[in-house]
Order: sequence, then structure tokens, then C-alpha cells
Amino acid sequence: MANEAVDQTTEKTYYGLTLSQLAERIRKLATERGLTGEVFDRVTAKAVAMIPTIRLNDNGQR
Repeated sequence: MANEAVDQTTEKTYYGLTLSQLAERIRKLATERGLTGEVFDRVTAKAVAMIPTIRLNDNGQR
């Protein structure tokens, strides 16, 4: 990953990471959980798509 040519100063971050970094983490977790094939593709795509829509607040409720 050290060879990434992405200028991270222009890429929006979510929770301290860029969307591409979060996507990589999601793919790694999905692999560790044993997801493969179409299920892997569907779940990881949905998770990545949801990241920009997540809003955190201080109420302690999810």
C-alpha cells in the first residue's frame, strides 16, 4: 500500500480513513469471516456504500 499514487489530501475521510482504506478493511474482515463469491461482493459493496451515510451523535444510541 505504500506505493499508492492516491493524493489523500483531496480524498474525503470518514472516521480518520479514506473510503478506499475503509473498503480494504471491510474486504479483509469479510474474508476473515469466510465470505466468498457473490455474497462477498454484495456484502462488501453494501458496507462501503453505507459509510458516507452513517451519522454519529453523542446520544449513545445507535
